[in-house]
Amino acid sequence: MNRSKAIINTKNIRHNLRIIREKSGTKIIGIVKANGYGTGINEISKVLRDEGVEMLGVPYVHEAQGLREKGDKGEILLTGTLSEDEVEEVINLDLQVCTVNINVLRSLNEAAKCKNKKALLHIFVDTGMNREGVKPHNLEAFIVVLKTFEHLKIVGCLTHLISSDDKDKTQTENQIAEFSNALDKIETAFGKLEYIHTHNSAAIFNEIESPSNFSRPGIAIYGFLPTRELQSKSDLKPSLKLVSEVSLVKHVSKGETVGYSNKYIAKNDITIALIPFGYGHGFPWALSNCGSFSIKNKSCKIVGSVCMDFTMVDISGLDVSVGDEVIIMGDGITGDSIYDISEKANTIPYEIITHLLPRLDREYI
Repeated sequence: MNRSKAIINTKNIRHNLRIIREKSGTKIIGIVKANGYGTGINEISKVLRDEGVEMLGVPYVHEAQGLREKGDKGEILLTGTLSEDEVEEVINLDLQVCTVNINVLRSLNEAAKCKNKKALLHIFVDTGMNREGVKPHNLEAFIVVLKTFEHLKIVGCLTHLISSDDKDKTQTENQIAEFSNALDKIETAFGKLEYIHTHNSAAIFNEIESPSNFSRPGIAIYGFLPTRELQSKSDLKPSLKLVSEVSLVKHVSKGETVGYSNKYIAKNDITIALIPFGYGHGFPWALSNCGSFSIKNKSCKIVGSVCMDFTMVDISGLDVSVGDEVIIMGDGITGDSIYDISEKANTIPYEIITHLLPRLDREYI
């Protein structure tokens, strides 16, 4: 029996989708990359489809292939880059793409021609991220080349926002304005597009206007937003809880060390509990000697280094027994929230949940 698990509340995910639809006023491309933000891509995708999500988004072909193998027959967008040796699989799996690599698009066009099909392309406009996409000053030349590919059909246009969680919306508004100009050129060349999307989770909840008719929520689906402040203003419900149990209780005398490399030396006699949850499950090593777990509604400080398979916590003064439940991540009232954990680890909420590893059981409620 696995004593450590992630509990995923699918009712909360359904709630969050309804909130996202209301807030965005758009159709949804549900982002389920990185194993559904740690929650389980196949199980969560089924919930999203059941809730009528119009399209799923993943960056890699192998992620889309996994969805198809599990029976997903709906629209899937590859939000990342693509290589030439993947184009036949894109056609076989009936995927939509947004790559701007001309050599890849040429190969994709040929692969579609061989199958007597048309590959569906969303034009990715780089409005400042300097990651994926074609820059606006190269757009007209890009359009000229696209028009030579008879087996590519331009169906969408997107961009990615740099700082949509900021209070100062100037940069985001400038990006949207640049995107809108690019969209006009694209629709002049190819006609009205079916899929127009700029908004990620933060943009949806930061009240940023856009010409979009689709949104691409990721972390919001799972009940979180990039910042504690944005989260506090939303009606989202966290869908993920991490739990374990006490596997051993022992006494540590003053002057003794706990864990690797003498990172903790007991200043007094203490009692510790051994918890079978470590960085090999996805918990940050950075929380060595500074994080905490909740046992019997009490915050118990981590002592010593977080280990691959175990973490030790100080339970001095508590009546704790082997088998007692331990909350690794909760809602901030019972157990540290995702924001408590990410702030202590000096990282972002995304990293906390996407680092959850397969050895951690997932339970869906």
